[in-house]
Amino acid sequence: MMESLTTQAAAQLVPASYAEKAMASLMQLHSELMDEKERRVELFRKLMEREQSLAELKMYVKMLEEKVSARPMVTTPAEPQPTPQPPRQVRTAPVPPRIPSAPRTRLDGWKTW
Repeated sequence: MMESLTTQAAAQLVPASYAEKAMASLMQLHSELMDEKERRVELFRKLMEREQSLAELKMYVKMLEEKVSARPMVTTPAEPQPTPQPPRQVRTAPVPPRIPSAPRTRLDGWKTW
């Protein structure tokens, strides 16, 4: 009877290399799943923040619309248009005459200033 249990147990064993590869695959899938969950949670958080901002802006717009509608409409008389003025004459200082200087030459590939 012991022999039959031993042979059955030996027949059900999985090679160590196969078990290691399977475990590594499972661990990789688990880490990918957790990364995906974190990504989804982050996207959901961003969505909730945007919806909150949108709701706040809608409330603000509604408040402003109520404020404007409660205020009586005031019409102001048309302001007279300003008459165009002729362009001004701008005076500038006279430019002094240029004094001729000695011609500049190149010396051994260097510029002279």
